[in-house]
Amino acid sequence: MVRIAFSLVGGAHQFLHGLPVAAALSHRAGVEVAAFVARRCDGRAAGELLAQLDGQAVQVREMPLPGWLEALAARGDAQSPLKVLRLARWAGTLRGFDCIVALERTSALLKQLPGRCPPLVQIPHGVGGARRAGGGGVDRRLALFDRALVSGEADRASTVALGLLNDAQIDVVGQVKLAGLRRLGRLERHRLFANQRPTVLYNPHFHARRGTWKTYGRGLIEALRRDGRFNLVVAPHVRLCEGMGEAERAQLRGLSDPDWLLVDPGSQASMDMTYTLGADIYLGDFSSQLYEWLIYQRPCVFIDQVGDGGCDDTKLPEMWSTGEVVHRIEDLVPALERASARHGEFAPRQAEIVHHAVGDPNLPSDEIAAARILAMLESPQDAA
Repeated sequence: MVRIAFSLVGGAHQFLHGLPVAAALSHRAGVEVAAFVARRCDGRAAGELLAQLDGQAVQVREMPLPGWLEALAARGDAQSPLKVLRLARWAGTLRGFDCIVALERTSALLKQLPGRCPPLVQIPHGVGGARRAGGGGVDRRLALFDRALVSGEADRASTVALGLLNDAQIDVVGQVKLAGLRRLGRLERHRLFANQRPTVLYNPHFHARRGTWKTYGRGLIEALRRDGRFNLVVAPHVRLCEGMGEAERAQLRGLSDPDWLLVDPGSQASMDMTYTLGADIYLGDFSSQLYEWLIYQRPCVFIDQVGDGGCDDTKLPEMWSTGEVVHRIEDLVPALERASARHGEFAPRQAEIVHHAVGDPNLPSDEIAAARILAMLESPQDAA
């Protein structure tokens, strides 16, 4: 019996990047799969998604901490250090499996603790390879993994070029999230509002320097309210809102107006491509959700509030080459007005980038990733 653990400490917004693979593995003879989550709410979300993916055989296990630490976690403002504590406390259990699959890089800690660690496999939760939201452009923890299953050729090439992993340690498998959503029948575009106005998706990131919600968010809402020609979905990266209390989340949701404005501080729709599929113009700053948007190529506008062209990041110059870049809030509405007319300038670049980043979006990436993991474990050299 081959036993494979999925470390899902990053939270529910990452599940679609890995649980389709867990479900596929659970269908293989002689394979036992367990998904380890941080919190009870994550356990419910994982169980529901696995049931939809016909992955009921996957065991979902919570990783509780002592009561006082759980009380701290419930405050929602200490997620990163608590991820480390959970991994350290549960390392013995996780490392008792034959292989560990992780969707984030905090789980590299399992390789750094004393004692033997089984092969550690990375499936990035999105496109961008070694890019790190905390700044500096590269996350060197990727080098601690034994294997990476990346979406496209771009991530393979950048990971090798940065000296993090060698070519033999990387498999290009396509975008797992797309494969999972396709199995669920959720890759069709649907209008988000009951009118014919173009819908803008504003997708601010939580990045301390690059994220634009604090400086642009309220002003953007007011500017589009006055303009009256657009619908607007405000769907931040879920980590931007994870430290908010329910009262603050409710206040944000309360800004919504069913005629033209939807503010979503972290529902399932912000994780399952409902908005990236349904909107007409993308407005962003740092998020790799752009690559999900580009599956159906449409106009993009970006906010560079630092004003340096993203030169200190490994992905931003590429991302921002797919649409107009603005630097001031007063330039936002004019850029959105001309976004559709200018799309032809950027469409070839969008097609090139999505091809290298995601490859063939129709691949059964969940099954391909499952096969690569099992092939690695069958190789004496890789499984050592």
